[in-house]
Amino acid sequence: MSQDQNGVATIQAFFDAFGAGDLARGMKLISPEIVWIYHGPAERIPFAGTFEGISGVEKFFSRVSETIEVKAMSVSSLHGVGNLVFGRGTEHSRSLRTGKEYCVEWSHVYRVENGLMVRFEEFLDTAAIVDALT
Repeated sequence: MSQDQNGVATIQAFFDAFGAGDLARGMKLISPEIVWIYHGPAERIPFAGTFEGISGVEKFFSRVSETIEVKAMSVSSLHGVGNLVFGRGTEHSRSLRTGKEYCVEWSHVYRVENGLMVRFEEFLDTAAIVDALT
């Protein structure tokens, strides 16, 4: 299997674990040196920011679960180029505080080395998320 295919397989396995509600299995695909970046205004989105290491990713997911209910997360495409994987998809979530829902398209950029995700960046319509949270 090529490096491109290995990276895509790693990210697909992460989404499979996440979709099955098995975050522990998904975390096994993350490097201890991970840099996890969710772009957006941290003062308005509690889970926005840069999170480092496994404990940082755990903090990210803790903040997510305290803030929103992810109703659906779907992947429309994953493409590998060397150790990078580019992903597109949609997220449908509900704010736990306001009850408002949002549905946004996202773009992800992952770096995978030795079968582990070492970098993650998410790009999406943060204005829609801020609106749902406030």
